[in-house]
Amino acid sequence: MYKLDKNFTIAQSAKEADKSNRFPPSASLGKRLEESWMLTAHAYGIDPEDPPKMEKFLFSFRKHSQ
Repeated sequence: MYKLDKNFTIAQSAKEADKSNRFPPSASLGKRLEESWMLTAHAYGIDPEDPPKMEKFLFSFRKHSQ
C-alpha cells in the first residue's frame, strides 16, 4: 500500500494557490488533460505514446433474467 507523502504539499492561502496554478486561465481543457496524462504516465512508469492495453478477459457481462 502506498503512503501519502505529506512533505510534498504545503499549507497555503487561496491567493497563493492561484499563483502556483500550473495552467493559465486561458488554457483549454484538452491541453490540461494532455498534461495531466503525461504526469500520470510519468508517475506510474507508463509510455504515454504506447499505453498498456486493458485486459478484457477479467470482465464478463451477461444478461440477467427478469
